[in-house]
Amino acid sequence: MQFLISRFRHRPRVLEFSMLICAMAFAATASAAPRVVPTPEQSFQLGLEAQSARDYRAMLNLLRDAAAQGNVEAQEMLGMVLLVGPALYGPTVKANRCEAGLWLRKAVAQGSEVGKVQLDFLNRLRQSPSGQDVCAAWGG
Repeated sequence: MQFLISRFRHRPRVLEFSMLICAMAFAATASAAPRVVPTPEQSFQLGLEAQSARDYRAMLNLLRDAAAQGNVEAQEMLGMVLLVGPALYGPTVKANRCEAGLWLRKAVAQGSEVGKVQLDFLNRLRQSPSGQDVCAAWGG
């Protein structure tokens, strides 16, 4: 009888050991999965979806990512988003005319007519102090 009791006493340890091995194997396969990097077009589309979901922080991040990779639509939209800021997007999005100008100039450099119209509008809005370029840090 003592033999049976001692035999069953070790089963929980075997079970714990088995669970530990399974957990380690699962963790190894989960961390080994390749990270999927969206294309600029996909980032732009995800940004539009984030806008529809009113997740403006994610929208800004996705638009900046797509715009930095040269997506002209993202550059145009990001420029406009940064022009209007909290007027349309609430306190999450701060208006930044200097950064807006940077993205719009990049869009215009790729032949964007929309970017040209938006940049013309921005230039009419901008009133910098005499003799100072308030947007020098953003590429003028």
